[in-house]
Amino acid sequence: MKKYSVILLALLFGAVYQANAQGYIGFKVGYNAGSTSAAQSLTNLLPLKTLHGFTAGAVGGYNFGPYFALQSELNVTQKGFRISESKGFDIFDFPIDAGLEYWNRFTYLELPILAKAKLGNDIIKAYAAVGPQFSYLMHGRSKANITTILPVTVFDRDLKLDNLGFERFEVSGVGALGLDIAVNPIINLFAEGRYVIGFTDYYKLPNLGSLEIDSNIRNRGLAFSAGMTFNLGSMSGGGSSNRF
Repeated sequence: MKKYSVILLALLFGAVYQANAQGYIGFKVGYNAGSTSAAQSLTNLLPLKTLHGFTAGAVGGYNFGPYFALQSELNVTQKGFRISESKGFDIFDFPIDAGLEYWNRFTYLELPILAKAKLGNDIIKAYAAVGPQFSYLMHGRSKANITTILPVTVFDRDLKLDNLGFERFEVSGVGALGLDIAVNPIINLFAEGRYVIGFTDYYKLPNLGSLEIDSNIRNRGLAFSAGMTFNLGSMSGGGSSNRF
């Protein structure tokens, strides 16, 4: 998946470079609030909370006129979940708060393909985007802390994803809203919020004898990012004034 994603993005960048002023490339960085949805029978036992992580990547696209574009990205994004529980008690009338903090952090390579509709003028545009996303789970790490007076790390280790039965490939849906500002004919700045919902169970609980457990363990997340794009035609002296 990683190799094919790089090839697809390279082909996209090559195509937009040949597209004169209609093509653009760029980069983005941001924050991802990752979470895991699961069957209610599981979340009743384990309250899964938001995991804070980053997202960053390369952007490439093609403008079909001033109000519509197709865009692809190659992103690295952290996802996962936290479990945080605490209980208070007294020792000799001295209050003690004991807590458990556990998290799984997963790093994905993502390839979203988005259709974008834009509204505005040559300087500033608002846009909405929607499309599929194909992801590959590259790395996972698990950590647990127990806190009384001071935090104590119980374990902090990499996860052997294949041995543990994680599904590496994931298909998701993406919806985004953003704002783009043209600094000059070449450079554009953008800021965006997007919601991603996974359609693939990234982990399946083992069966209990003949009983199959439908746990529906899937990624979802809300990401906020900002970045910069460069109009390729303007860089090479093209005559079109269409902007991202």
